[in-house]
Amino acid sequence: MPKTLPVVDISAPICCAPVSAAPLDDDAALEIALRLKALADPVRLKLLSILLSDSSGEGVCTCDLAVAVGLTEATTSHHLGQLRKAGMVTPSDAA
Repeated sequence: MPKTLPVVDISAPICCAPVSAAPLDDDAALEIALRLKALADPVRLKLLSILLSDSSGEGVCTCDLAVAVGLTEATTSHHLGQLRKAGMVTPSDAA
C-alpha cells in the first residue's frame, strides 16, 4: 500500500508566480511538468536538499551522497541524472 504524503502549504509561491496567475502555454506547462516529475521522488528531494545545504563550496561527491541516502552509487547517479535532465543540478568533475 502506498504511503500517504503529508499536505504541503502552498499558499505562498517559492520562486515564481502561481500557476493560477494566468493560463500556461504548452511550453510552460511541459517545462513545469518535467521539473515536477523529477522532484516526484523522495530520494531526489533528499539529494537536492543535501546539495542545497552544502556550504563547503566544493560540491558533494556521488559516493558521499550514496551513503547519505542509503543507495548504491549507480542508483544515486541515476537519480542525479534525472535532476540534471530537469535542469536542477549540474555535474562537477573533480580535478
